Amino acid sequence: MKLPAFSGLALLCSILIAASHALPPGEPKPFEWSTTGSDCAHYVGADVNADGFDDLLCLGPDGKLWLALNVHCWKSGGWQVVVDKFPAKPMRIVRPKAGDAKHTITVVCEGQFVELQDYKDGKFAVITPKPGEGPADPPSSLTPTTPPVYDTDAKVFETTSADLNADGIPDTITIFDATKPYAHHAVAVVLTPNPKSGDQDSDGLTDDQELALGTDLFNRDTDGDGLLDAWEVNALPRGIDVGPLIKFYKKDASDADKNIQLNPLRQDVICALSYFEGVDPKQFQGEMTKVNAVYNKLSNKNPDGSTGVWVHFIEIPGFITKADQAMPWWDVGNKYFPKPWKGVTHWMQITPWGGGQSSETNDMGGSGNGWQVFAHEFGHQLSLSHSGDSAPAWCPLYPSMMSYAFSYSFDGDGNKVHFSTGEFRDTILDEHKLTEKLPYPYEKLKYLANHPFRFTLKDNGDGTTLIDWNQNGKFDDGPVEADINYGGSTYAGTRTTHERIGSAPQLAYVGGTCYVAALTQPQDLVYIKAYKGGEKWGDARNLPSTASRYDPLLVGGPAEGLVFSHRFNDWIYTRFTDSAIDPVKLVPGVTAADMSACRVEAAGVSRILLVSRHDDNSLDARWFVPGDKPTTSDPIVLKTKSQTPVGLVVHPSDGTITMVTSMPNSKGGQFCMRVNSLTPKKLDTGETLEESDILWTRGETSGNNCTTRPVAVYHQVGGEPQLVLFHTGWIDANALWTAWRTTRIGNTKLDEGWLTSQLYDEWTRSRVGVAFADGPQGAIYAYRWDAGEYGEVHINTMQIAHNGYGIDAETMRDHNDAERISTWGIRHSIFTMNP
Repeated sequence: MKLPAFSGLALLCSILIAASHALPPGEPKPFEWSTTGSDCAHYVGADVNADGFDDLLCLGPDGKLWLALNVHCWKSGGWQVVVDKFPAKPMRIVRPKAGDAKHTITVVCEGQFVELQDYKDGKFAVITPKPGEGPADPPSSLTPTTPPVYDTDAKVFETTSADLNADGIPDTITIFDATKPYAHHAVAVVLTPNPKSGDQDSDGLTDDQELALGTDLFNRDTDGDGLLDAWEVNALPRGIDVGPLIKFYKKDASDADKNIQLNPLRQDVICALSYFEGVDPKQFQGEMTKVNAVYNKLSNKNPDGSTGVWVHFIEIPGFITKADQAMPWWDVGNKYFPKPWKGVTHWMQITPWGGGQSSETNDMGGSGNGWQVFAHEFGHQLSLSHSGDSAPAWCPLYPSMMSYAFSYSFDGDGNKVHFSTGEFRDTILDEHKLTEKLPYPYEKLKYLANHPFRFTLKDNGDGTTLIDWNQNGKFDDGPVEADINYGGSTYAGTRTTHERIGSAPQLAYVGGTCYVAALTQPQDLVYIKAYKGGEKWGDARNLPSTASRYDPLLVGGPAEGLVFSHRFNDWIYTRFTDSAIDPVKLVPGVTAADMSACRVEAAGVSRILLVSRHDDNSLDARWFVPGDKPTTSDPIVLKTKSQTPVGLVVHPSDGTITMVTSMPNSKGGQFCMRVNSLTPKKLDTGETLEESDILWTRGETSGNNCTTRPVAVYHQVGGEPQLVLFHTGWIDANALWTAWRTTRIGNTKLDEGWLTSQLYDEWTRSRVGVAFADGPQGAIYAYRWDAGEYGEVHINTMQIAHNGYGIDAETMRDHNDAERISTWGIRHSIFTMNP
């Protein structure tokens, strides 16, 4: 699992050292010094803190002055605000004059200018506004550097100069307007060669040493891994003790030492480890070898001719105490990760359990003590997401261990998990129009027939492979629509957060408008809201006298809707339209048992079928006709039983009523989902419901759980109705359950013709049932979040999504993980250094 990368609102507090460019040997190589937001402007170099090294200033869109201190020309520090507010709008910054002992910074504002002096502890001690236009900017004739390697199309935004390495010679700074991997300003530097220095790239190695080692004397980070060449040869800065698991570079190192030594000609990354009490460090040392093996197989090319990334470990002495283990991992990191190490190493806490979390393109996180989970979480730090560069997750053609589909197993083998090379990248998958033939050999794609997707494949005999994307049991010639990135979970659209509620939500269409109904959180009344489109909902309309402690029922219709409310010993209903709400009325003859309802239109007559569930799991049905004098038929006792209230839907082709129930299976598994149909029949003795045989979803022994009232709908796929069931799964120790979608498919070899996918993720949990409705405004899904406090989402918060069938609007494709790590993540994840 990843967490969002830590960043500022307008400024990305990050830096980067060295990206090798295709320049001839002997020419100074540009390296990226810092990044900011793409809405920042006017960059100036100045020695603000009087340490001999020029720092970098810029104006943010917020009208504030921002500063990134130069840390000994090793790296830039993070951005900080040094002036919160100016007397007028700031326009530009003027570099201090040579020899200015106070290192005066002048900021020209509209109609005046401000002089800043005596920087200390993050602020200027003297801020003096003065009238006038302020000094002029010196003319610039600088030649811009080449663009960053990860965005060669970036445009020059601004050029300036600064003496970053304190050799008395100005260096060229170019600010690029970059769009990859996101919109930002990339601040690139070329150090002006100074042969007299003996170290022309200021990396800590003399020019003679670089020639002897084979490193680039004009590139301070020859391999582009964010570690200066001298750090990998001599010692890490700031007295960082690497411990016994790391050695420094020697050209003539033994074979045993080559893999554990840092190498300026090969990309290396260092991770400091803090173990929880309860972890055996010797056990995890065995996992380190496997972590390294999977990173060594990355496809990036290194200057020494090798490929991959080498991961090195520093074990921080001692253990994280039991008391500290209760803190979030970022708080643990802030306590146990030495601050001077920032910008050089990463940090991970190692727990005795599975799973983990890590920030993306950053330097801290946590992991269980297995190699797969560590490699996955550490991949987030190196800038990899769960979905490559696609918006939808679980892309079947992104066979990376970063995808939840392949984190712990690939093609059924836990030892085969790997990073993706991007070999399928040219194939764009659009779930609205999928071609059931892929231009790759069967051997490369056969993993798709295994878990978690289990697609049917066929070798086409010509280097291509047929695939049954929509699981209908055949290979279609034309494009098909299907949710193909279901894997272990699927996505029902962006979740919009609504108010807290005191029941399960209900959804139904009245005419062309979708309505949601729920109890208020105090359970003093039921309210309804109408969908306005654009993921916006209307104001709540309260239904008086509907207080309850039970879930309401919402039944739609062509022109009116009905809300049923369960009182202490009976049921009432309320009729509503888009403009009116009737007074409540009693549903005659119905007991206080659990109930389900659906509207049945037949032969021009509209009736409501009510099915009651009793404590002994027995079911009976009644026909209800609302109106001035509502009527209810005598009960029809059903043979079918259910442990939950049933789900009901009318089959669009034959008019039968599909009923979804839940009962123990033959193995004793509780709350297992089943389907059968009810057919109204007229007999001399009255009307009855003929019950078909029961069909267990995914097979009678599968344990496909349904623990609350399910929602059944028919979805038109290729002109044919397809049954889709929305339901909750098994309960956990906190009385919470996850949500699932089970679909009837034509591929009967797959779980007897049923495809089940979890909705969202294992952290999305509720204590009540889910809701779904399909109609002119879309396939809308709702549930109550009960899993815990999460930002603005609180327990009992209703969330609504608008893509219940999981057909993504955005496309997906494969991704080259090595390219992202080697050209961006390995350096940006240790971007800043603490001054």
